[in-house]
Amino acid sequence: MKGAYNLGQSKMEIYLAVIKVLDRGDSMTQQQIMRKAGLNLHLSPEFFNFLIGLEVICEKTIGPKVEYFITKKGHMLCDYFGLNNDNSIFSRTKVFRSR
Repeated sequence: MKGAYNLGQSKMEIYLAVIKVLDRGDSMTQQQIMRKAGLNLHLSPEFFNFLIGLEVICEKTIGPKVEYFITKKGHMLCDYFGLNNDNSIFSRTKVFRSR
């Protein structure tokens, strides 16, 4: 399956993939984020709850939808790991290929 969760990916790669997707734009629903990050939807609650607990992302209810957005701490992590940079430490992983 194209873009599906790869069993060889570490949890850290998955967390950073979610953060990177949110760092690129506005708030999004879980489904939008997971699709853009190329991850299976059934993994989302575990990973989103962890990132919310660390205050890296936040959730907000907007009408009938729950949307997520990146926090200042999340932006700092993107900068630290160079997620917006092609020469980042994760540049050779499939999670961080250009989309």
